[in-house]
Amino acid sequence: MNLKHAKDCERTNMEKILSFKLPNYWKKIGWGIFFLSFSVLIATKFLDGDFQILKDALKRVLLVALFIVALSREKVEDERIQQMRAKAFSVTFLMTAAYILLQPIVNFIVDTILNSEQQNVFEELGDFVILWFMLMVYLMFFHIAKKNS
Repeated sequence: MNLKHAKDCERTNMEKILSFKLPNYWKKIGWGIFFLSFSVLIATKFLDGDFQILKDALKRVLLVALFIVALSREKVEDERIQQMRAKAFSVTFLMTAAYILLQPIVNFIVDTILNSEQQNVFEELGDFVILWFMLMVYLMFFHIAKKNS
């Protein structure tokens, strides 16, 4: 009896986590934060000065904004939308895994070709690049799935 209760409790907790969505108006807030942060980040490229801390902070804000958009409900959130989300997450996972495995190799090969005199280093991708890629691919595939249905 105690084991069954523990399983039910775990299932309930998992369902709460998987079904968590922000209200639809958060999507507009997320996109607003994204475009504002992106604009300031682009502006730092054209200004003189050391803005490294600001750039790092803005990159994190960009990721949080995209995460807010990804977690926001659609105006009509039904089983079809949930199925589209699941497919978009699946494709995103597979594409990100391929990207993480292949991109450092491609970078190394291109760097070897372009800088044949220097010792080339095999570099891993950073957390920002991986999360940026994941969130953008998810939003792109989810948007395409919505358009095609």
